Amino acid sequence: MSTHKRLSFDVTVNAAGERMALQIADAGNIKADNLTLSTWGSAEILANVLHRLDPPDLSGCGTLSSTHHVLELGAGTGLVGMSAGAIWKTNACLTDLDPILPNIQANINLNKALLAKYGGSACCGLLDWARPRESIVPFVPYDNEVFPSVRARVILAADTVYSEEHPELLTGVLVARLERSQKARFIMCYPLRIGYLDHIRDLWERLEGAGLVSVQEGREELGKEWDEDVPYEWSVWKWGSEVLGRGAG
Repeated sequence: MSTHKRLSFDVTVNAAGERMALQIADAGNIKADNLTLSTWGSAEILANVLHRLDPPDLSGCGTLSSTHHVLELGAGTGLVGMSAGAIWKTNACLTDLDPILPNIQANINLNKALLAKYGGSACCGLLDWARPRESIVPFVPYDNEVFPSVRARVILAADTVYSEEHPELLTGVLVARLERSQKARFIMCYPLRIGYLDHIRDLWERLEGAGLVSVQEGREELGKEWDEDVPYEWSVWKWGSEVLGRGAG
């Protein structure tokens, strides 16, 4: 986790190297799960990997369907979800715990015009991992904005595995929320710190046990300004053929 406070993060939005500067409000006085809220390294890594991935097929998603475009889990400051909204020109729903939502909404407000410039948008709401099938409670009442549907075509997660409970909880959310289709993708990123490796192995085993298959993987390192030399790993997952053959479930 970055120990310095930054108010702007540059994110690459396309293969041509165009970059946008997302503004992130300083939220060092907010805590959840006994952790001070800040932008973690996985978020910056994943935000800058998205433009290199094949764009997801988001056709058929939205208000007239049962599938939302993009859902971020444990959004933190919202960097990854907002980046996805801009890069993929879509709406992203950023979810986290109650104490985190005011800052996420503040960051959405700060970047609303920038996201719109790229054809994207974002909203945020509460999603309890212990009750993943319950409706997402929006932080701001929705008018004409897209309300998060039961499932999502793409689910994003950055640095969401740092305790022994997280692999089971995260897998449960994916089973409940990731659309059962060939187009659906789960994209995650985490640091390869020694203290996290057992949790990461557990998560991979649970994801594979649930019928998900990793189709793309990579490792990255943060810039020198982070003063951190730990590598980060990201991966893209889809449902295996056996799960799709069983239907939505």
